[in-house]
Amino acid sequence: MARILLIALDTELRRSLEFALAAEGHDVTSRASIAAPHEPNFDCTVLDHHAVGADGAAAAAFCGRHAPVILLANQASHPLAPWTFRTLLKPLLGLSLTDAVYEAVAARSATK
Repeated sequence: MARILLIALDTELRRSLEFALAAEGHDVTSRASIAAPHEPNFDCTVLDHHAVGADGAAAAAFCGRHAPVILLANQASHPLAPWTFRTLLKPLLGLSLTDAVYEAVAARSATK
């Protein structure tokens, strides 16, 4: 079980992703934006690009503090992609999110 920080602006998307990750046994904390206060001690962050806001520097700094970050985006070349562990294209298909979370958590554990 991993501690996941989930950030998605859209309430329905956030609840759906929270349910899917919790069903895999993860402990999920969800927020609507990166501006909301967060604990820094999560195993992985799932970030929808709509929750980022207009401040690219703040978003990149957030990704650095909350790595590894899985970015959910509409395009692979999203400006925030270089600061993330992986970019997943929406709509999410199959086990892409689950697989990415397990890989991100394993990568984080390997660097500790």
